[in-house]
Amino acid sequence: MTEQRSLWDVLEENQNEEKARQQADREQSRRRTVRRLASGNHWLMLLRVARSIRQPFTLNDVSVALWKAHPESFGMRGYPYPDNHKVHYILYGKRGLIAKGIIERVRQGIFRVADGIDPERLLGEGASCPEEAATNPP
Repeated sequence: MTEQRSLWDVLEENQNEEKARQQADREQSRRRTVRRLASGNHWLMLLRVARSIRQPFTLNDVSVALWKAHPESFGMRGYPYPDNHKVHYILYGKRGLIAKGIIERVRQGIFRVADGIDPERLLGEGASCPEEAATNPP
């Protein structure tokens, strides 16, 4: 004989489905953001600005400098503040500038541009992503 489902069981199932939908929406949004950042030259903007600020630098240092140089690309939507998350996406991860050796981690939370990296030369070679920049060193 099957067990009779209660109203609480149905409610719990609906809540779990809603949580799953919300998680899927967040994951889809994150993927869109990563794709947008990787497809543009945001990484090149970050590299140019990072070379122009005092070395070594923190994530906050480069985030504020990028926001001042490119507020439309590195500002939080609807707010007059820099968006650290965009910079974080570009720096970290398997395809980030740190993994590719373009930005070096000096110690936890402190970074510097690797020696011999020239953003203008990378741009001239037509590199559109960090992968190409790492395979075509200057």
